[in-house]
Amino acid sequence: MLYARLHPVVALVAALAIGCNESPSAAQSPSPPPAALPAPGAGGSDQVVAEIGDRKITLAEVDAKWQEFDAAERARLTQLLYQSRRNMLDLVMGDVLIADAAKAANLSVEAYTERELARRLKPVTDAEVQVFYEQNKERTQGRTLEQLRQPILEYLGSQRQQQARATLVDDLRTKARDVRVLLEPPRVEVTLAANDPSRGSASAPVTVVEYSDYQ
Repeated sequence: MLYARLHPVVALVAALAIGCNESPSAAQSPSPPPAALPAPGAGGSDQVVAEIGDRKITLAEVDAKWQEFDAAERARLTQLLYQSRRNMLDLVMGDVLIADAAKAANLSVEAYTERELARRLKPVTDAEVQVFYEQNKERTQGRTLEQLRQPILEYLGSQRQQQARATLVDDLRTKARDVRVLLEPPRVEVTLAANDPSRGSASAPVTVVEYSDYQ
């Protein structure tokens, strides 16, 4: 990682970055859990996760108990797992698109990536470094702009690299054919009682449920 090579002030800059910048990629997302533990609703629910004599306990049973005891937390973690996998999927798809484009251009992946990123990179200006510093001045622990200039410059430069790559991948996806994402987002089946308040047609293809957590 970038920060492992920098001056000790890097921990400070890393903390500032987390607080004031959008995450341009999946790099800041939690690592996806092992594939052996699929998300609820993502398949593999018949996986046996424990045995007591002849009794086999499946992942579906565990998920059902989880749903019974803490449905909100289960939904939150399921969504987090999906988003992590989707972020990683986007990175893998980007790698494939770049590799295909490099092959078509008779270039190595490294040479093609360097050429295309150079076309899309916008240099970090002194004014942007100043703005970053001023926006986070209360968290600099008294360090001056000159002390933090280089780490901030390298951090913002790294962000620009990620943004340039994302733009390149978007451009390639626009031109490519047969690019489809088949990873399904998590879905929750909601049973509505006949006397639940509702509006609209009962035959509508989509039902929107308003949820309130009374705690």
